This record gives sequence, structure tokens and C-alpha cells, in this order.
Amino acid sequence: MPHDPIMLGQEIVVKTHTGGHDMVVLDKYVAPANGEGGIADDPYKAQDSTVKAAMMRWLQKHYPGYPWAVEADLAQGIVKFNIPILMGIYHWYVVNLRTHDIVDGLHKGAGEILERYRQPRDHFNVGAFLEARQRHSKLVLPSRLVPE
Repeated sequence: MPHDPIMLGQEIVVKTHTGGHDMVVLDKYVAPANGEGGIADDPYKAQDSTVKAAMMRWLQKHYPGYPWAVEADLAQGIVKFNIPILMGIYHWYVVNLRTHDIVDGLHKGAGEILERYRQPRDHFNVGAFLEARQRHSKLVLPSRLVPE
């Protein structure tokens, strides 16, 4: 049985370019459950947190302004990321760390996500983002498909 997320930190990311916006980045942790439903020991907790922070820094540097969500699950050998406003909370781009490099996966996946939603890669455009949200957001209508 999964546990409620534990807030580990919060960071304000100030806009860095014209047309950008300030963001709040939350760092949350969901503890694994043991056989009795309690909290199990998680030897990957610190490493997962480090990887998540590095992923977020990389995405914000190379694709600034987008409200990315990232997760690292090194116990399973994966990392994943998405833009929840567009993709919802259940659809992720997953990178298998046994077969792919994280940076290569971030570059390929983020580019594909932005391309599918017709978003510029070099900067955040609020008009284009609001149009994509109106047309495709799975948060608004969960049955919507991710555009091809």
C-alpha cells in the first residue's frame, strides 16, 4: 500500500528570459511499504533524490520554463518525466537505465514531448502552451490521447 508523499523541499525558480515565468519546484518522496503496510527501508532514497535534482536542473537548462515533473526509481532501474498539465499524472516518458543513458533519454524524450504538443524547444511560449493545454490536457479530460 503506497504512502502519502512526504515534502522534502521547495525551490523557487525565477524566470530567466522574456516570456518566461516564475515556478515553484516541489521535491516529494513516497516511502515504499513493507509487508505489514508500514514504511520499509529504502536504500535508494538519497540516490533517487540526487538523480531527480540533476534531471530537473538539466531539463530547466535545456528546455527552460516548462513545468516538468521527474521521478527516479533506481531500485527498478528507471527514471521518468513528463509535463503533467499536458500529459496527466499517469503518462510518463520512461528511460530504462540498463539500456540508455539518462542525458540521452532526457534529450530524446523532452524533445519528443515538446514536438508532440507543438511547443518550441528553445523557450517557453505561454500562448502556445495555453493552446496545447486547451486542446490536449489529460488533466482536463483524462480520456484524451497524447498527440502523435
